[in-house]
Amino acid sequence: MAFPPGFLDELRARVPLGSLVGRRVRLIRKGRELAGLCPFHHEKTPSFYVVEDKNFFHCFGCGAHGDAIGYLMRAENLDFIEAIERLAAEAGLAVPQQTPQERERAQRQKTLLEALAAAAEFYEKRLWSPAG
Repeated sequence: MAFPPGFLDELRARVPLGSLVGRRVRLIRKGRELAGLCPFHHEKTPSFYVVEDKNFFHCFGCGAHGDAIGYLMRAENLDFIEAIERLAAEAGLAVPQQTPQERERAQRQKTLLEALAAAAEFYEKRLWSPAG
């Protein structure tokens, strides 16, 4: 599903990442950042940082990083649309719905991408075959 330009930026701006992460992780301010134990792997020393002014997180232990949408997807095992819907409800934003034309275009695009993937797989197999 494609969203109108600016919708995802508005959503990210309305839901502070520090408060979202702070519901599951005890965060401590370290300068301009918040630090805590990573919710995605077991650790004893905080390596998980939230950069509030840039609205992203990064774990130096396991490499997890992203924004509020990515955090919610990973922390609560949601897909992209579910995470958007949850954040939009929290931010008081209505999730824009696709028009029938947009749905049709998205379906065509999906079909074309599947065809391209199948063609790439076919040619890769041919390339690595004994005859290739």
